[in-house]
Amino acid sequence: MIEPDTDSLSIQCLQSAEAFEQLRLIWQGLERLDTRCTPFNTWTWNSLWWQHYASPRDTLALLVVREGRRVVAIAPLYLQTARMCRVIPVRVLRFLGSGGDTSPDYLDIIAIPARRDAAERMILQYLPRIPGWQKLLLSDMAESSSLARRAGALAAQLPGVALTPRYHVIQKSALPGSFDDYRAQLSRKRRKQINHRQNRLDAAGRWELSLCASKEDLAEACDALVALHRLRWESKQEAGGFRSAAYEQFHRAIIRQFFADDALWLATLKLDGKIIGVQYIFVWRGELLFMQSGYSPEHENLSPGHVLFTYVIQRGIEQGMTGLDMLKGHYAYKSVYARDETRTVDVAYLRPGVRALMGGARDQLRRRQGLTAVGA
Repeated sequence: MIEPDTDSLSIQCLQSAEAFEQLRLIWQGLERLDTRCTPFNTWTWNSLWWQHYASPRDTLALLVVREGRRVVAIAPLYLQTARMCRVIPVRVLRFLGSGGDTSPDYLDIIAIPARRDAAERMILQYLPRIPGWQKLLLSDMAESSSLARRAGALAAQLPGVALTPRYHVIQKSALPGSFDDYRAQLSRKRRKQINHRQNRLDAAGRWELSLCASKEDLAEACDALVALHRLRWESKQEAGGFRSAAYEQFHRAIIRQFFADDALWLATLKLDGKIIGVQYIFVWRGELLFMQSGYSPEHENLSPGHVLFTYVIQRGIEQGMTGLDMLKGHYAYKSVYARDETRTVDVAYLRPGVRALMGGARDQLRRRQGLTAVGA
């Protein structure tokens, strides 16, 4: 059950695109205070996502919680028109940043810590009152968060169908105080691999590792990131992240803005003056969050990805970073650098009606097939 709200709070739903600009300074003030805030909860991420991904049929639903005149929390939501079983239209109430082909993590409200508890309760009590939606999908919440717990309780409490939660594994690791300590904790085989990769690069030509330091560097590295990412995935006959124009334009905008805010690195590996590897990393509150990458398939024998990982980890340790986060996506290479695990969860609910009947039947089938398991 959702606990009754006993706090003197008020809530408002803002639906105009102008609301982003109206809330900018307030939202950014909350970011600085909210200890749970990640890049995916920021005004920058959400406003740029809306610019690049919103369709004419989508409707904003920014929930603003106030205590008196002071804003204490914002829930960045929107209503999306989707298709159930590719046929039946369904209006989905969900977090901004989800629903397109970009993949955020750690979605949440943004709040003053001392008022989070009361604000969460008010926001969840308000969701059923938002008109027009048939499905609630609160995705990519930290499994351990109070919001995930309360969202699950709400879905179970309401009439209709609470779908089976879906989980995603994220690999993380703490970083030691020095790179020498980092090397010392590696196996002998891993230390040899680092040396062998450097020797192969020495034999291949003149190479250079660097972090972008200017807008010109950033533009060159961003172009290389897109091109190399596509080449690498095409060489595997698979579709990578930069397959749509919206994805490319959105992430170019994110890279420019977070770089300007000193919250992002683009790390490059050049061979004879040409970029053969790029990593795109958020530098956020003492952690390195690895977002995307691009490597030349022609130079796969030089292991540009592993070379860049080692370089970025060394630079991060030197600059006082205390952890790394590989973000969502279950790939074997990630376990080389991060062996600890955390999980995010998707909570979904369908209001009573034909969609609930169809969604419930589909959910049962998925459970039998094991598709709601971790990493599915």
